[in-house]
Amino acid sequence: MLIQNIIHEIRLLSRSYWFLALSLIFILLCLYAGYNGMTHHEFRTVELDQAKAEQQELIDNVFSVAQAVQNGESPDNAYRLSPMNASISTGALAYMAPEPLNMFAIGQSDLYTHQIKISAREDIATLTFTEMSNPVQLLFGNFDLVFVFTYLIPLIIIAFTYNLQSQELESGRLKLLASSPINPKIWLFQRYLTRFLSICFILGVINILLLLVLNADPDARLTSMALATFAYLCFWFAVSFLVNVFGTTSGQNAVVLLSIWIVLVLIIPATVNQQANSIYPTPSRVLLLNEIRETKKELSEEQDKVLAEYLRNHPELARNEGENRFAYWQGFFASQEMMEQSLSPLIEQFDTQLAKQSSWVNTWRFLSPAILFQSSFTELAGTSSRQYNEFKAGVKDFSISWREFFMPMVFENRMLTISDLELLPSFEHQVTVDRRFTSTNLIALMAISGLLLAIGFRKQQMLFQL
Repeated sequence: MLIQNIIHEIRLLSRSYWFLALSLIFILLCLYAGYNGMTHHEFRTVELDQAKAEQQELIDNVFSVAQAVQNGESPDNAYRLSPMNASISTGALAYMAPEPLNMFAIGQSDLYTHQIKISAREDIATLTFTEMSNPVQLLFGNFDLVFVFTYLIPLIIIAFTYNLQSQELESGRLKLLASSPINPKIWLFQRYLTRFLSICFILGVINILLLLVLNADPDARLTSMALATFAYLCFWFAVSFLVNVFGTTSGQNAVVLLSIWIVLVLIIPATVNQQANSIYPTPSRVLLLNEIRETKKELSEEQDKVLAEYLRNHPELARNEGENRFAYWQGFFASQEMMEQSLSPLIEQFDTQLAKQSSWVNTWRFLSPAILFQSSFTELAGTSSRQYNEFKAGVKDFSISWREFFMPMVFENRMLTISDLELLPSFEHQVTVDRRFTSTNLIALMAISGLLLAIGFRKQQMLFQL
């Protein structure tokens, strides 16, 4: 009986122009979102490849000069072996390598940069990780797959299922069904199951096509993405099932389901984010930059005193013999370190407030399945706020290491050699995924879906007449 009902439902769906039209719209939306994601991913990849090629050319030039000097030559560009020239003009490239799964969720990658040029001239307080983007686009977000899944798929599910019971009730066919030897709730669940499998099939085909285009291999993260999507679909089908069991007319069901969508997808996420900003406001970045400028000005006016104080604290760097060709840069390094020590409380306060905001959102994410799903998807795609914060922290640590590598040479008044260049620090960063976070979100979505289905099945009886 179960198989016969499902086959009958599939036949009805195949003859429904409404269902076929919505399915076509759904496919086109997913394909367009996938195209946007691939375009963004390809642009990032090309941009990074170009930056890496330019950086490698700079490094090769410095090595060629060092090789010429070692061979006893006096090249015109020997100044490139100056530790300050190498640390500033040559610099280093810190980057977050794009991954194929990034195309599924653009996430924070439209706001934060994947790459940044490290220079000894910059201090950690003035490193910027944001990109210049269209503010209107940032306001509305990007049309990627996670946007379609989070915001549009629930609307398509509502359009597919809002009248599965009420249509039969309004036509009078539900009374006839009640007289047959089948549980009406089981019959209704079978109708939902058929539509659920249909959407899952469409999503599976689309994702396979996208993976073939990207030539990407399936892995555990992709499987977790599929499970998160499956759980999110289950939730919205369970909500629709519950509303149909308790509802009456098709119009009432549609209004209730759309109201639930507005509250869970729009109102609660916006409220949670707004409350995070209100409860844990970040210090003004303008104030921070002004404080940096004032501190730099004060230290530059007393650079000799600053350098003398610095050398008293670091006697191993003091050198008295010979001409001091890097006197200015010695004072610069000294003032830079003292400035960072002076501004560290303000910077820490800024970072602490951002961490508290993130913690607040994570704590209240269970109020909205949309937050649970979207945060899991971006985490698995490698474009979440947490992963970009890890990248920022790694860049700041590397920036300090880069400066400390050249600092002894500056105070020793010597040029770079090939042996020094072979020991140049290199930036390494590996994107990590918080499996515990994504697993918790998945379990929460499945638990909520199961609870809604259980409530629907526990209802004593269904309504058979208006």
